[in-house]
Amino acid sequence: MKRTLVGVVLAAACLAMGGALWWRVQERSVCAAQLVPAEMLLLAECPDLPATAMRWKETALYALYHEPQVQAFLAQPLAALQKNDAWAGMLRSLTQIQPKQAFLAVTSVTNHMPRAVVGLAFAGQRAEVERLLAQAREQARSASPNGKLEYLPYRTFSIETFSDNGITLAGCFAQNWYFVANDVDLLKTTLDRFSGKTISALESTSAYRQSLALLPPRSDFRLFTQPGVISDRLLTRLNASLDPQESAALRKIRAVALSTRLEEQRMRGSLFLYQPETALRPVLNGKTLGLTTTNTLFYAAMAPLISDDTPQRGEPRVFPGLIPMKILLAALNSPPATLGLFKTAFGPEHAFLLDWPAGEIQPNVFLVSEIRDPAEARRFMESVFHAWNRADTEGISIWTLTMDDPAMAQFHPTVALTAHHLLVGLSPESLKPFASNAVHLPQGTGATLEQSPAFQAAMATLSKPQVGIAYLDAKPFFERVYGLLRPCAMLWGNGIEGLNGVVDFSKLPVTSVIANHLTPICLSAVQTNSGILLESTGPVSFLELGEGIGVGALFLALPGLQEKQSLLRNGSTPSAPGAPLSAPPAFTTPGIPMSSQSAVAP
Repeated sequence: MKRTLVGVVLAAACLAMGGALWWRVQERSVCAAQLVPAEMLLLAECPDLPATAMRWKETALYALYHEPQVQAFLAQPLAALQKNDAWAGMLRSLTQIQPKQAFLAVTSVTNHMPRAVVGLAFAGQRAEVERLLAQAREQARSASPNGKLEYLPYRTFSIETFSDNGITLAGCFAQNWYFVANDVDLLKTTLDRFSGKTISALESTSAYRQSLALLPPRSDFRLFTQPGVISDRLLTRLNASLDPQESAALRKIRAVALSTRLEEQRMRGSLFLYQPETALRPVLNGKTLGLTTTNTLFYAAMAPLISDDTPQRGEPRVFPGLIPMKILLAALNSPPATLGLFKTAFGPEHAFLLDWPAGEIQPNVFLVSEIRDPAEARRFMESVFHAWNRADTEGISIWTLTMDDPAMAQFHPTVALTAHHLLVGLSPESLKPFASNAVHLPQGTGATLEQSPAFQAAMATLSKPQVGIAYLDAKPFFERVYGLLRPCAMLWGNGIEGLNGVVDFSKLPVTSVIANHLTPICLSAVQTNSGILLESTGPVSFLELGEGIGVGALFLALPGLQEKQSLLRNGSTPSAPGAPLSAPPAFTTPGIPMSSQSAVAP
């Protein structure tokens, strides 16, 4: 009896182990880079959706979303979502499917049509996936009655295709994966790689391996792109406005890798520009950081990415650190050579600062450039700002422009030159304290961001900045902005057309409810042997913040673009019918005679 019982137990254990092994074989977990060709253009993937869902619940944004006052403000749209059958059905399907991995890969672009494949791995019910596919199939037949549905056997797989008007969609199950592509051959090669057939894949390329090695492990989202044909076409269109050296520098970007990782309450965004042939850049020296104060809520500094040993042709190459000064010089109608003189006189560090003391209605913003050659700096200032009002005091030379337009009377653009810095601000009163502080440096005197515990703690989470740094004290900055806008939104928000009935602006959360979830956002840019790495952390990183602003701008611009396309399709233009075309008015700088202003090409 005992022997029989032992035998049964051993048999059950063997069956359990065999079943677990079979289940693991059936549920393959592969890297998306193993499934796409080496010459692909773009790969976006979520490598571990269950882990991401768990980590998301620890973030500051998740806690903010579940604040009672935020839920009350969003009550109307949330109630509408709960009543939406499609939304409820999607949530129910996701629960049953249990997605594990997902990716989208664009392998090429032909005749403005991307060639793409999408993959989804799931741990739940295949029957639910098949049910969703059946719904999609019926919708496709309804929308395209002339479409052709076919089933193609391929190796051990069964490929389902639907074709209409020259467009084909092909889909196929492969164990716990479902793949769909708009090209049958692309789907077949994806299935070959999934089956272990030796075909060149993205994972084996040096660009991918070196880029991913510098990004955080276990990322929640990854994007990798090789500009290739897209950059060539873009640069061809921009050729007339780009310096040849700028074009060559952009072509050296062989790949771009981006990732997002959720780290408890914070997000870490990383961006790597793979440029293995790039020369060393100038390094930040921290001299502009000494001008910050305890009221500095935003600080960004960059050493312009200029290779001084590269021969210049025409206007020197301009990179992010010099862009604000290029705009200023263009507004002053300065000749192109003036920018070359600026590069000789100033650098290598340029910065943007925003100070906003508590109780003040508006912030104080200004640009700072380190002086490289004092004599050339003074020659530059006297050449460009000779028509502005000048005053010299305590080792500071200040140039101020008086605006003739009554609507702009409160603004007095001001430029100050000290022994070590050039400062550009909106008024003499706002600039003088910082100019005086610059005169009385040595570094480290007075309270600056460097002595701030919040700044030190935030920057300690990143690599030491080399070619760029940015810092936003998100909580006080939000308190200043939201505190000004909230009363106005509560009074007039419900009267905005299109928003009435969507949300109740009278229930906007109080400032502290949101601000208590905000911590500093910081960014560090470093140079490696193969490119530039940008890292950012915060409740959202600067990278995700930039992506959100870009999506929001696109959303706001979309109606205008659709209207323009509609007008063009109808053979008309956005201008009123019969209205004559007029040239844009010439830009002139107040305070500078027209005879001394050189023409600037539009």
